[in-house]
Amino acid sequence: MEETEAQLFARLREEHPEFQRLAEKHREFDQKISEFDRIYYLTSEQERKRKELQKLKLTIKDQMHVIMHQYRRNHTPATSQK
Repeated sequence: MEETEAQLFARLREEHPEFQRLAEKHREFDQKISEFDRIYYLTSEQERKRKELQKLKLTIKDQMHVIMHQYRRNHTPATSQK
């Protein structure tokens, strides 16, 4: 039975050092973005920084999905062809 995405995320967070690092950076960026979201009016510099953090967070998310895809491809038994 194939793991759900959440199960795979948890497994890689435990077992894969690079995935762990990326997940932690993703969480840090998310927290920083949340801090900006609590400000009623952002200056142009704050808005620029917030958008930069969002882009970095998305880049990290893409990298995490690549690792997940590679893990699935390398750890899923091949189906037999009839």
